[in-house]
Amino acid sequence: MATAVPPTSQAPPQPAAAPAHKPPNNLVGLGVLAAFVASGFGLAHGYAIGLLTFAFVMLGWTLSVMAHEFGHAITAYLGGDWTVKAKGYLAFDPRRYGDVGVSLVLPLIFLALGGIGFPGGAVYVREGLIRGPIWRAATALAGPAGTLLVLVVLAFVLQAWSRAGLPNALFAAIAFLAYLQATALILNLLPIPGLDGFGVIRPFLPDPDAPWLRKAEGLAMVAFFLLVFMNPMAGALLFGTGAKIAATAGVPTDAVAEGFHNFRFWSGR
Repeated sequence: MATAVPPTSQAPPQPAAAPAHKPPNNLVGLGVLAAFVASGFGLAHGYAIGLLTFAFVMLGWTLSVMAHEFGHAITAYLGGDWTVKAKGYLAFDPRRYGDVGVSLVLPLIFLALGGIGFPGGAVYVREGLIRGPIWRAATALAGPAGTLLVLVVLAFVLQAWSRAGLPNALFAAIAFLAYLQATALILNLLPIPGLDGFGVIRPFLPDPDAPWLRKAEGLAMVAFFLLVFMNPMAGALLFGTGAKIAATAGVPTDAVAEGFHNFRFWSGR
C-alpha cells in the first residue's frame, strides 16, 4: 500500500530528508532471497514437504510484498517525491516497508491462518511533492502492477514447467504462491479507503486530505477484513475470484489445492 503523508506546509521541491532509522541493508533482502531459493531446492528434492512449503510460500510472499511496495516507491520517486530514496524504499530491505509487526508479521499470520494475500506493506509518500493527481494515482496503482507482474512471472514458470516435465512439491508451492498474488491483486484494487484501489481515485476527490477520510481508512479496513473472515459468502467470493484469476493466468487449480494442503501441514489432510 502507498500511504499518503498530508502536506503540512509549503515544502521545497526536493527536500533532503534524513532517514529516520538506520540505513537500509540490502543483505537482509538477499538473505530472504537465499532462504527462498534454498527452501525451493529442498522441495524440488522432496525434503520435508510440509515445512518447506510453508517456508517457501512465506518467504516468497515477503519478496512479493517487496515488489509491490517498490512499485509504489519508484513511481513516487519518478513523480517527484525524492524522499522515498532517503527513507530506504528503493533498497532491497523488507524492513523499510512500514512497521515490521503490522506490515510483515501480521500479514504472515493471516496468510498462515487463512491462506489470504493480506496487503501488508506500506510506503509513506509525500503527496505534496508528487506532480499532480495523475502521478499520485499512478503511484497508488504501481503497487498492484508489481503484484500482477509477480503473478505473471509465476504463471509463466508453471506453464513452462508443465511442458518440460512432471510437477512436484515445488510446482505446487509455486502454484499456491501465484494464487495468493491473485487474491492480493483483488484486495488491493478494491476502492475501499486504506487500499490502493481507493488511492487511485483519492487524488481526484475535492478534499483528499480531509480528517474524516483518514479516520475512515482504518475503520473501513477493519470492517472489510472482518466481513471476509466472518461472512462465508464474502470469503467465498474473494477466494473464488482469486482462483478464477489465477486459472486465467494459467495456474493449475489442482496444483493450487495441493500447495495449500502442503502449506497448512499442521492441519492434516
